[in-house]
Amino acid sequence: MKKHYKKGFTLIELLMVIAIIGILAGILIPTVGAVKKQANIAASKSQLSGYVSAISMFKTEYSYFPFTAAHADGGATIASITPAKFIGALSARKVNGDKITSSSDANLDGNRRLISFHSFSESEFLGGDSTSGLIADRFDNQNIYIAIDGDGNGKLTGLPNKTGDVRATVTAYVLDDSTTAEEEPDYYLYDVD
Repeated sequence: MKKHYKKGFTLIELLMVIAIIGILAGILIPTVGAVKKQANIAASKSQLSGYVSAISMFKTEYSYFPFTAAHADGGATIASITPAKFIGALSARKVNGDKITSSSDANLDGNRRLISFHSFSESEFLGGDSTSGLIADRFDNQNIYIAIDGDGNGKLTGLPNKTGDVRATVTAYVLDDSTTAEEEPDYYLYDVD
């Protein structure tokens, strides 16, 4: 009479499979995090490019740039321009999304024809919530700088990580705002040294 044995895995085989899965997870998890960070940087650079394009269109329409605070060397943060003025000048809308109806509204910063140069999405606000009224990148960093060539010489000076001038009339960059324990990346719309 032949004995029948139940087939199964030994304890050693199970431990080996668990160890292999653990090693693979240890390799993949940091890689996924790095890919997500790079995707957020790319999306944030696209957001900044949208602002630069809108400011350039504003200049084309009115023959002058908005946001005089950003005309200084190194530019100015959106917070120092004030988000209401930044949103109003580029979209002819209030922070809550309502259309500005009077060309005398101070938040238009010279956009007297009430032209929308940029449409702000929820993802451009702190926490993805436009009711906060605070502009932020995909890392919820509010330290967004806009630099504008105020003297009309076609160069921007005093930009971080750039020893020379940048040949542009408008650019933008983001620096870590140090408001969170997690370090946020710095990134620029110009080549750094």
